[in-house]
Amino acid sequence: MEPVSAEDIELLTKIAHRLPGKKGDELLNLIESWSQNARRSPRLAYQEPVSFVAEDRQHAGQAKDLSTAGIFIEGDNDFAIGDQLAIMLSVRGDSGPVAIGGTVVRHSDDGIGIRFNYENSEDTALIDHLIKTQSGR
Repeated sequence: MEPVSAEDIELLTKIAHRLPGKKGDELLNLIESWSQNARRSPRLAYQEPVSFVAEDRQHAGQAKDLSTAGIFIEGDNDFAIGDQLAIMLSVRGDSGPVAIGGTVVRHSDDGIGIRFNYENSEDTALIDHLIKTQSGR
């Protein structure tokens, strides 16, 4: 199967959320299978509590996995595709959590998928360090 671009997946996900009931669910399941083929960054299990801020409100959830592209946070959070978040991530062995911006790119009954907003080289180094620390490399 030819891969579907991440941009197309994001657009189709927005459309799926506007469809009624089962139709939207069916399209989301199909999109999920496409996104697994389109994933460029392998996922790493990252089972850590995560706090984040959206529209000046503090939220908390449980991270499920992490990649250089983003993070999936489990929880009953009511966010929309495109919402901007400031995420606090814990790094083993470091003194405290670190912050990085992100955009909600996927919303499901289980939680939200967030794409990291790399605003500078420190953000890239932070996520690379976190992944290396988590994977034991």
